[in-house]
Amino acid sequence: MIELSTAAKDVILAFADDEHMIGSRHANWIGLGPFLEEDLAFCSIAQDELGHALALYDLIVPSSEIDRFALLRDPSQYRSCTLAELECATWDLALVRHWLYDTAEELRWKNLLQSTVPGLADLAAQALRDEAFHTSHAEMFMTRMHRDESARLKVEAALAVLLPAAGSVWSPTDTEAEAVAEGVIAASSETLSQQWVDTVTTDLERFGLAGNTGVTLGDRTIRSQGFESFHTSLGEVISLDTAAIW
Repeated sequence: MIELSTAAKDVILAFADDEHMIGSRHANWIGLGPFLEEDLAFCSIAQDELGHALALYDLIVPSSEIDRFALLRDPSQYRSCTLAELECATWDLALVRHWLYDTAEELRWKNLLQSTVPGLADLAAQALRDEAFHTSHAEMFMTRMHRDESARLKVEAALAVLLPAAGSVWSPTDTEAEAVAEGVIAASSETLSQQWVDTVTTDLERFGLAGNTGVTLGDRTIRSQGFESFHTSLGEVISLDTAAIW
């Protein structure tokens, strides 16, 4: 494991926890999607996101400790954003969250393509190849849904629920300014958030959908409602024997 600055560790941890939570939330839908095509697509996307999380954790945690670090930390030690943590108990909520998150995620990986952290730029390039499928899938969904009146109303209802939390993905770490200065990331969350707002706003207009895309930041040290029970469910298997090698 390479020696990293506190600023670098903070940025990587926040992104890794986001990928872990979104991947785990997507995985909750495996076998429950409304039809086989979406079931398989969400399964693939969930695997990709969890793989990204694993690769990011591997930069800041010894490989032998990753499982316990990912699953058994105290909830207060996670740095995931609210958007990634939300349950999204209906299919329309899950798919709209997928679109909002992956639109942001693509920008976040691009922001790491020139990172000074050894191995992170290569990881970003690899992840962006996965994201090409994620974003095209989300785009396909949004394009199809807005054409049907009843589906469009469901999407707008989902947007009304999710957009207030969507900006949380741009909640910066306390040491983000140092991370930019060190070249860990190329641009600040504030800069990227404006690009994200422009993209989402343009797409909503193109789809004929309504929604307030203003960014409301969250606090990465505060967990969302329901996180503790979700966290418990994630650790059910490993908690059976924390000394086991998984």
